[in-house]
Amino acid sequence: MAKKKSAVAQARAAAAAKKGGGGGAGMNKIVVLMILGALVPFSLPTVIMLFFCMLPTMAAWASEKGANKYAWLCVGGLNFAGVIKFLFDLWFGVHTLDESFNMLSDASVLLWSYGASAIGWLLYTVLPPMVSSWLDFTTERRVAALKAAQKRLIEDWGDEVTKKNA
Repeated sequence: MAKKKSAVAQARAAAAAKKGGGGGAGMNKIVVLMILGALVPFSLPTVIMLFFCMLPTMAAWASEKGANKYAWLCVGGLNFAGVIKFLFDLWFGVHTLDESFNMLSDASVLLWSYGASAIGWLLYTVLPPMVSSWLDFTTERRVAALKAAQKRLIEDWGDEVTKKNA
């Protein structure tokens, strides 16, 4: 008969399989860079505008470590929201390199894009502790409600309901 693996051995084997299988995050970065590289010849003014305005997102993407990378999503979403108005102005106006550099030299463009990314960083740093505190609070309330219900059952049925049958 085959010997059963312990839970620790199973967990190690699963972790090793997860580590060794596929390209993972490195492959995603290569795909993103290939897509950006393909866009350059067709829309250079847009790429330049996105490159300089989305620097906080790229920094969050490149600097975050670990398996769960969410900072770049939080920062990037709000960063893109700050940039999109100026991208529309570029797309539906004069779509040239000169116009792109003129827009970048305007302080309001960078202020809006970097300010929006700062709000994204703020949300990324502030919301997890707030959600954790809220979950702790609701859990404590639920435990208190269950203990009160348990106390009422003991009062109604007596101490016999708390004893286990052997």
